[in-house]
Amino acid sequence: MDVTALSSPAAQQPQALSQLTDNFDTFLTLLTTQLRHQDPLEPLDTEKFTEQLVQFASVEQSIQTNQHLEALLALQSASASETALAMVGRIASVSSDVATLTNEEARWTYNLPENAGDISINIFDTSGALVATLAGASNAGAHKLIWNGETGNGGRAPQGAYRLAVEATDIDGEPLSVEIAARGRVDAVAFEDGAPEIEIAGQRFSLDLVSRVDADF
Repeated sequence: MDVTALSSPAAQQPQALSQLTDNFDTFLTLLTTQLRHQDPLEPLDTEKFTEQLVQFASVEQSIQTNQHLEALLALQSASASETALAMVGRIASVSSDVATLTNEEARWTYNLPENAGDISINIFDTSGALVATLAGASNAGAHKLIWNGETGNGGRAPQGAYRLAVEATDIDGEPLSVEIAARGRVDAVAFEDGAPEIEIAGQRFSLDLVSRVDADF
């Protein structure tokens, strides 16, 4: 009897455990029958039987461990869903340089390191074209940025997604890394593939991108 086949990843756990139990009962029946009718002059190899018993115990333990892991994952998924639903109507900051311009505005935050010197703030559309250049705080720390949709030529940009680029250099002119987050009101929660995602102005973000949640702007 090949017990290694019982641990196939393709087998579903309830079926695998049931099959393991049936095979184990059959194995014990065969074992006791063979022991009862063995030749006293040529006894059966007890080491082989012990080895198979250990294999059965190992496979059973693996199946039960996977069942416990699935239960924990189900609880984690339920907790994530509750967390996401609690964000609806609140203001979330997500690790993304892309925000949506609505009828009102588009919002970001950017965080400058201590040794930041000169900075430039530009906004690009989805095609990569420069739409606007803005002024912003250049001192170290976190800063809010609100764009009302006004373009560089004085016009009004259409609603949609726009990317913020903040370039900063130190006093020696070396480029610095700038953390950027998009901000917006959570309109809904989408459930796909078992993982909840919050929706902000038509854009979806996974929960691991959320860095902050506020009651209001």
